[in-house]
Amino acid sequence: MNNLKVYIKFISKSFQKELAYRIEFFMGILNGLLFIFIFTSLWKAIYSSPVSASLGSSFNSHSIIAYAVFAMILKISFTMDDELTIQRVRTGDIAMLLIKPFNYFFMNLSECIGQSLFHFLARGIPLIVLSLAIFNINLPSKVEIYLLFLPSALLGYTIYFIINFIISLLSFWFIEVFSFQLMKYGMIILFSGGMLPIDFFPDAMQPLINFLPFKYTLYVPTSIFIGHFSKEMILSQTFIQIIWVIALYITSVIMWKAAEKKLVIQGG
Repeated sequence: MNNLKVYIKFISKSFQKELAYRIEFFMGILNGLLFIFIFTSLWKAIYSSPVSASLGSSFNSHSIIAYAVFAMILKISFTMDDELTIQRVRTGDIAMLLIKPFNYFFMNLSECIGQSLFHFLARGIPLIVLSLAIFNINLPSKVEIYLLFLPSALLGYTIYFIINFIISLLSFWFIEVFSFQLMKYGMIILFSGGMLPIDFFPDAMQPLINFLPFKYTLYVPTSIFIGHFSKEMILSQTFIQIIWVIALYITSVIMWKAAEKKLVIQGG
């Protein structure tokens, strides 16, 4: 119970820290609205042209707009600082955290939850309200959809966090991990479904995309939210999300144990 209070305190402190950047609050809403406008305009243009007949997707003009809007809002709500561990290793602060009576993984997760909670409340909700008014989309009317979406979104967030955490642990072995981060960003942009739904990828790429964890961060929760999946599909995809959370968490624990033994603080 005491540890839980500590992690809640980390969430609170991280949330309060984000409140200090008020200008970024307004700029974040404007940037998010701009990206949503760009993607919705692009999809409207595609689906109003003859080329839409050759897409071979189960999306229609209305559902693809809803997907573009909610996928972007979910991506914004998932915003977190993936440099926390890297900077702590670089400065040597990680050494002091290792002797503290709490689990570093859950401390880092708590800090990221605080950041993401702020972005959801300060940017996600205003963007939802503006999008409903501007882009002629609706929130799901069935409570069942929300009950199925919420666990999937939390699992997707956890997968997203652990991927970031695993990449950041590489800083224990490498002086510069920018190349690994760049590869991660590319894979997330390409395969998470944040920019392009997985349905539009060639059939030859589907097995690879289904094997990787990235589509389970944004594509699966968003597809559930807009009613793109059948109930059977929802259950199977959520189960795979659980498997990925377990597999990635085990991987992160193994890497963390190895990192503790390998700890070399740069600069002294």
